[in-house]
Amino acid sequence: MNLKGKVAIVTGGSNGIGKAIVNKLDELGAKVIIFDIKRPNEKFEYYKVDITKDEEIKKAMENIESVDILVNNAGVYFEKYLEETTDNDIDNMVDINIKGTFKVTRNVIDKLKEQKGCIINIASCLGLVPELTSPLYCTTKAGIIMFTKCLAQEYAELGVRVNCVLPGPILTELLEKSFIKEEAKKKCSNRIPMRRIGNPDEVANVVGFLASDEASYVTGGIYTVDGGVSTSSIYSK
Repeated sequence: MNLKGKVAIVTGGSNGIGKAIVNKLDELGAKVIIFDIKRPNEKFEYYKVDITKDEEIKKAMENIESVDILVNNAGVYFEKYLEETTDNDIDNMVDINIKGTFKVTRNVIDKLKEQKGCIINIASCLGLVPELTSPLYCTTKAGIIMFTKCLAQEYAELGVRVNCVLPGPILTELLEKSFIKEEAKKKCSNRIPMRRIGNPDEVANVVGFLASDEASYVTGGIYTVDGGVSTSSIYSK
């Protein structure tokens, strides 16, 4: 796989899965641009962008001449049952996970059409199977899956490919901090058919493939990187 000469924008690229994606695309030769509210440690081109704010996206795009790859990775997660979820919770998660992804894509699509580029949306295996403690998150990620399918249909004839990657439990710093005890980490692992938690590079590897010419006939695809979580309802029990 070779992305030399390609320009990629990665939202939420400063840490976690996004950081691994940035490093993978860079390793493959792409020029990587990060949109995030947090400045990355690496020396990549960076714009402080809140993806819920259309004006911040537009301002950043004024400085970017062309785009071949867009990775919509930025998102938020929390666990709350229906009756615990407030209006502010709904607004915050929908604004970032749904509206933010939509707004970034809308502002970048013209440049992607010019380059016959590709979009890779990062959803979640929880867009396919339920997690009982996070109905709102599951709903937003299911929305991203359908968004992917709609755009794949709309832009196929224009040469823009659109695919979706669905991570399962991935050992980022955020997830690591949620395990108060090692026992909790083990319990999480045991709920996964492969009996282990994934690492960010395993997600980034799939993104790298989908961004490359090796995936030139791939669009509208939904790719789970979840150790088998989405093959059954085991994770929701």
